[in-house]
Amino acid sequence: MKKSVITIGTFDGVHKGHQAILNKVAGIAKEKKLKSIVLSFESPVKQVLGLITTSEEKINILSSFCIDEILLLPVNKQILSLTADKFFEDILVKKLNVSYIVVGYDCTFGKDRQGNIKWLKQKIKNTNIKLTVINPVKVKNKIVSSSKIRDLITKNNIKDTNKMLNRIFSFTGKHVTGNKIGRTLGFPTVNIKVDDTKLLPKGVFACMVSDKKNNMYCGVLNIGVRPTVDLKEHKLSVEIHLLNFSGVWKEKNPVVYIYDFIRKEKKFKSIELLKKAIKKDTDFTKKLMYNS
Repeated sequence: MKKSVITIGTFDGVHKGHQAILNKVAGIAKEKKLKSIVLSFESPVKQVLGLITTSEEKINILSSFCIDEILLLPVNKQILSLTADKFFEDILVKKLNVSYIVVGYDCTFGKDRQGNIKWLKQKIKNTNIKLTVINPVKVKNKIVSSSKIRDLITKNNIKDTNKMLNRIFSFTGKHVTGNKIGRTLGFPTVNIKVDDTKLLPKGVFACMVSDKKNNMYCGVLNIGVRPTVDLKEHKLSVEIHLLNFSGVWKEKNPVVYIYDFIRKEKKFKSIELLKKAIKKDTDFTKKLMYNS
């Protein structure tokens, strides 16, 4: 097997710090004529509020960095019980023929997270394997991390989320039939079913929606329980009122990009007040998207 340059990590979000690692991996692979490999996990080892990127989203983003092979390991008892030494010898050396390792400053792997930077430096001391450690990347003097981004998302701080991701925060979903309440209000919506593991902010947002032909449509996104509307059950819903689209929406798996937070969802005293609020939301979104 061809010798490889490998990075290890969960890469949830594939944020700006992750991107520095991936660019280094791709650069070494090109320079040394090695195979580039990302060895990742399907989900964080620690329990988190939700995923910044689902497995499918993560693979799609990782694939854009000129990486030859992306390996996603399941987070199960078998993997979690592997010692750092066994993980290194059986996977990195024997299976992947590692020659270079590129990791972030806070990388850990193996049982009880034994495989840290100090451990790695000692492990490769008498080998031909090279180690490159990428320093933390900062935005507004704050270290970029997946945990920090999750915190920003839950606080609806979309602007800083996008800066730390170095792209627009997005989610994929399945177009589903809604109860057509938006249409009766004069603001028809596209309803989206999103993977339950995906971490989403809550409230009203300015967004763009992409179809499979990469056509982009401006919209007002509502993620919430629609408290003003008379419903039997107020389940969390994801719905978008498109501003530059007319007709019947047929895209089955749209991608939604969240640009900015507009307001929290609230219960209005009347449907008329709700309509006025939605009108303000659309005006805000038009101004943001068309004048920026």
